[in-house]
Amino acid sequence: MAQEPDVFISYSSSDELAAESVCRVLERNKIRCWIAPRDIPAGEPWDNAIIDGIKATSIMVLIHSSNANGSDQIKRELHLAHSRKKVLIPLRIEAVHPDDELEYILATVQWLNAIEKPLEDQLEPLIKRVNTILEASRQQPAAEIAPRFDISLRVALLYRRDTKPDDYVLSVLESGLRAAGHQVFIDRHLKVGDEWAIEIKRQVQQSDAIIPLLSRDSVKSEMLAEELEEAAKAARQNAGKPRILPVRVTYEKGLTPEEQSLPEPFFSVLGHLQYQPWESEADDSELLARVLESLAAKTQRTIVPEQEPGGADPLDSPYYIERPTDLRFRDALDHQDSIVLIKGARQMGKTSLLARGLKYARDKGKKVIACDLQKNQGNLASLESLYIGLCEAIANRLDLSISPRKDWDPILSPGDNLERYLRREVLGKTEGHLVLAIDEIDLLIDRPYTNEVFGQFRSWHNERAMDPDGPWKRLTLAIVYATEAHLLITDQNQSPFNVGTKIDLQDFAREQVDELNQRYQCPLRNESELKRFFALFSGQPYLNRRGFYDLTHEGKSLDEIEAHADADDGPYGDHLKRILFKLAGNEALKDVVRGLLQGRPIPDAMTFYRLRSAGLVAGPSAEKAQFRCAIYRRFLARHLV
Repeated sequence: MAQEPDVFISYSSSDELAAESVCRVLERNKIRCWIAPRDIPAGEPWDNAIIDGIKATSIMVLIHSSNANGSDQIKRELHLAHSRKKVLIPLRIEAVHPDDELEYILATVQWLNAIEKPLEDQLEPLIKRVNTILEASRQQPAAEIAPRFDISLRVALLYRRDTKPDDYVLSVLESGLRAAGHQVFIDRHLKVGDEWAIEIKRQVQQSDAIIPLLSRDSVKSEMLAEELEEAAKAARQNAGKPRILPVRVTYEKGLTPEEQSLPEPFFSVLGHLQYQPWESEADDSELLARVLESLAAKTQRTIVPEQEPGGADPLDSPYYIERPTDLRFRDALDHQDSIVLIKGARQMGKTSLLARGLKYARDKGKKVIACDLQKNQGNLASLESLYIGLCEAIANRLDLSISPRKDWDPILSPGDNLERYLRREVLGKTEGHLVLAIDEIDLLIDRPYTNEVFGQFRSWHNERAMDPDGPWKRLTLAIVYATEAHLLITDQNQSPFNVGTKIDLQDFAREQVDELNQRYQCPLRNESELKRFFALFSGQPYLNRRGFYDLTHEGKSLDEIEAHADADDGPYGDHLKRILFKLAGNEALKDVVRGLLQGRPIPDAMTFYRLRSAGLVAGPSAEKAQFRCAIYRRFLARHLV
């Protein structure tokens, strides 16, 4: 072939005439195409030639029709082009939607339409799109400026419609980001209405990065201001995601420094952020390079192999999903609150949250002691052994020279000994703030000394109020539990559960399950599969992680998971049988569960709290309780009804 091709044309053999027309128009406009069978050398296998053609081009144009939906060959070509980060341009020649597999690959790509006849008269937008992409790559090839990414990032471009030169800069960024393999959202293909507003919010909230185009006209847009405030809100709630990377479009030219300042509310959202300027077409390559470098700088990561889900997530796990509770825990540690209460049912991620909060505290220079009562059950026989074990853990972590056992006075009560040791040897002889975290504190419930322990914790909170300059102001107690412990303490004035900072872990929202899917490299390929997966497991964190593990590491299909999810010997059988074991021997509780299966409400608050603490039901009250996820209902219906 004398000239290297620019565009690969993918089509169904039933649409050959349409594909040839597209090729003819593009080449008439000096855009060189690769199209089968014309460009397959004599004697060469078709598959090899097609692979070489895709590799040689930077753009794939898909001729889409009902014929394309059923073409396995087109799907293979698209998968190869997508994996090699080619720019995809779907051209719809019939008024049909793509099937699920095509929709998965093309979900974030802007479609072009050429449905009316004659076809050749409707290809001007295609010519313009291809030329824009080629021009950007000629100025600076994508291979030179685009860093390699482990994952494709979701980037939303925010702009004011019908504004120049904003629309030109938009096309430069769109083509360059797609060439680098990123998924780009632009709202221009959405029809204005209720669904339009909801979709924009969803895209902004789920993006990895937001790039607003700021020009003298666009900063007058109330809609753009709303979108940016939505992005800033999402970033506050999700530990800085999405990142906001502003671009100023001819904004400063001819303005004084005072005039260059952004108006409100843009300044409040963007005033502290570094921006990238664009003044003319000569800045195209520099703008694209800077944006791609910025995306790569903080988003590249190594995906570590995952062990079978269960237990706390390692601190470097790429699959840990931050929830608003993470930010609340960090805020409580920053404010040095006296008591922080982390509550959630079993396998909600409490210990993983605790570990990340304690690392944050250490990084801030605080002294941290973590005590897991599950691992130290030998210390729970008596109040004295509990307190001695607690003091020994503190002494070992802080390398204290005075042993708690040697300092223990048998004449004093265990509580007095504990307070004396903390006051004199811990807080009195160390500097800085101390965070004492106690995990699995449910193991203290129903012990003979329950009220005494929790009363003592409450007294340290009260000491702060009575003696603001005393040593207790340097102690934060973090308590991790699942039971509705406050219901079991007879004297509420002696309870720490009604004075502390409460952090109540909730199940994953649908958006967080979508984020998990992204981190697992999208084993759920489209919206339909995501809905099926969420309908099965809802937001139960462990089941979601286990489900994605089975899809990616065990090679199971979604159909297989759905079919065997509630099987006694299936991948979730151990988890499900534990629920049945907890109900064993309690006929009253089993009757309540049977009633719930038959549509009757839970009869009283205490039973509701027990079932919710066990992680079996969800909801704000007994009247509105429901099974936490479909798999629980299916399993229990087989065994109890």
